[in-house]
Amino acid sequence: MKELTRRRDPNLQQESWRIYYTDVHVGTICARAGGPNDEHKWDWNCGFYPGTEPGEHRYGSAENFEAARLEFEAAWQALLARRTEADFQACRDDRDWHACKYAMWGRGERMPSQKPNSLMRCACGATFDSHRLEDNLIHAPHIYAAQQRDEIRR
Repeated sequence: MKELTRRRDPNLQQESWRIYYTDVHVGTICARAGGPNDEHKWDWNCGFYPGTEPGEHRYGSAENFEAARLEFEAAWQALLARRTEADFQACRDDRDWHACKYAMWGRGERMPSQKPNSLMRCACGATFDSHRLEDNLIHAPHIYAAQQRDEIRR
């Protein structure tokens, strides 16, 4: 069976550990920041998305790190019993897609769906490249006839 690993989250001041199952982030155990002294000092959460539904995620708190780790592991075993490899792959695919998207944005690029293109749909139903003269010569009569028929003035 694959084991859980944990890595310290360098982005938080308080002690916080990100828990991974292979390469999928499946939860966190972290020290609470602030709050009353008589309450638990550690929080944990278990679940990942996509791959699990929001109602399947588990949360809790504990007095110390070791207790939080034990509670997390119990919740993880219950969650893992209902997961398939496809659930983890959905999470990986989503992570990779977002990394690609943010890298494109970082380079100042647009997503493919945001890029202008020269494809048009002719009144005859065919799709053609309006930047190619030979395509325009074929489809322009169809478009003009449809505009005249529909009384569209350009």
